[in-house]
Amino acid sequence: MIHKDHCHNHDHGMHGTGTVGEKGQIVIPASAREALDVKTGDKFIFFRHGRMLHMVKADELDNFLDKITEKFTDKISKFREKLNN
Repeated sequence: MIHKDHCHNHDHGMHGTGTVGEKGQIVIPASAREALDVKTGDKFIFFRHGRMLHMVKADELDNFLDKITEKFTDKISKFREKLNN
């Protein structure tokens, strides 16, 4: 589930299709490469969720994890405040 706060400044949508080649490589559609500023040599981390595969630029993962950690820390603090009242 994507929380609405995570979506307000981001474009979402389909960028086309890719085909797995003989060596297991998939070409990322040009529109996706341009939208995400993907350059030759960029590294990606792949996550599986059921039968879906998600990819995240490795250099963006730290930013993503920082945002998640910040949100959870805030929610935990608010929860603790409620418990103490």
